[in-house]
Amino acid sequence: MSKNDHISLSELADEQSAILIKEPAILQDDQPSVLSTDDIDQPSLDILSHENLKISSNLAQNAIDRLATLSELDYELERTEIAKSLNNMSVRSLDKLVKKAKSKVASEFSKGSVVDTEPYAEPVTDITLVADQISQILDDHIACTDAVKVAATLWILMTWVILASHILPIAWINAPEKRCGKSTLLTLMSRMSKRSLSTSNITGSALFRSIEQYKPTLFIDEIDTFINDNEGIRGVLNAGHSRDNPYIIRCVGDDNEPVPFNVFGAKAISGIGRIPSTLIDRSIPLTLRRKMKSETKKRVRDLPEDVTNIIKSKLARWSDDNLQAVKDAKTVLPVTINDRAQDNWEILLKIASILGDDWLEQAYKACIEISGSDSEEPSSNEQLLSDIRTVFILTKANRLLSRDLLTELRRDPEMSWSTLNHGKPITLRQIAKRLSEFKISSKDIRAHDLHGNEVRGKGYDITDFEDAFSRYLS
Repeated sequence: MSKNDHISLSELADEQSAILIKEPAILQDDQPSVLSTDDIDQPSLDILSHENLKISSNLAQNAIDRLATLSELDYELERTEIAKSLNNMSVRSLDKLVKKAKSKVASEFSKGSVVDTEPYAEPVTDITLVADQISQILDDHIACTDAVKVAATLWILMTWVILASHILPIAWINAPEKRCGKSTLLTLMSRMSKRSLSTSNITGSALFRSIEQYKPTLFIDEIDTFINDNEGIRGVLNAGHSRDNPYIIRCVGDDNEPVPFNVFGAKAISGIGRIPSTLIDRSIPLTLRRKMKSETKKRVRDLPEDVTNIIKSKLARWSDDNLQAVKDAKTVLPVTINDRAQDNWEILLKIASILGDDWLEQAYKACIEISGSDSEEPSSNEQLLSDIRTVFILTKANRLLSRDLLTELRRDPEMSWSTLNHGKPITLRQIAKRLSEFKISSKDIRAHDLHGNEVRGKGYDITDFEDAFSRYLS
């Protein structure tokens, strides 16, 4: 029975009535009931009253199982009617039965989709060979730089030693266009990571419940189609980055009791274009490129399951035997990347140090190439500061009226402020709000407007920007 099949009171009654018509009931005076041909041709609900109809347990269970698949809203719309149809069951009793059915479905899902790997029978004495094999598999299937290949390999190993890490960087698989192998890389990584759980879409509530219950390595494809408009999902992904504050609190149950959910865990996401800056800050970008026509790459579906299963088995055994060694590993973080990037790369560099000098050297190069270039890209607010500084320089002014600053920001086609709001230009209110983050606000000033006339009005003095320019643009 599909989740969209609605079982109404009449349908439940019809099914039960059909059975009773085939086997006529005996009346209380032990005399067979007399039914005319016309009576039998009539709809069954005209013969049997709803009040006397008894629903079988099998039919009731089917209805409950269907309710367990509904969204919270759909269930609320149906629960009262269905409770009445089930022999006038109380709504509270129905809620309990549906909750039990949902738990059963979730348990079956967990067993089938998030699976623990049996550790390899023998100790893995050379983990470097396993890492080399993973790197080669990525190279066989994906068109990417060596830096991306190294980072992806180390990230896969990271999922097996999560207990040794304080920070779990998000693997952000991205590309400028379609057909660059994002889904392929996501699939390959999921096939070699610990307790993988893959999805192409997910709600905020399903996200934090899945992480709490299954403790998976989560792989979310096509995240660009829904992440920017969903603050709930962004909040969960942000909170799951560090052990410092891994809990979110949500109200659940009939009484809406606040319940903490631990969302700390490894997550890989893929999509075209950019994602919110808070996620970028917590991610290691794995940027892919479309393969050349001359390049030949293998298909993932041709990669035998036995190959990746053995890799997972060896990683399971290695992590069991070497978790403390990874935790105790010491590494020097590159000083050329920012603090958050250092946090993100620390666990990967620890793993690389265990793999040996060659892998550690490759990891340092990958770290600087990926995070060094990414850290150079300013945030939206930093870009506004930079462009305002440019306006002051080009106008050779120390004071600017707010309206003139707005005009200059909109005028330059190299700046993004003329199309900031879905094709519409930035407003004075938005400028003021962004600058308030830097403790900068407009004030009454005397200045020359863009036509050279001396006027009074709301505006900005360049001296108010000196601290922000020094802190964020130097």
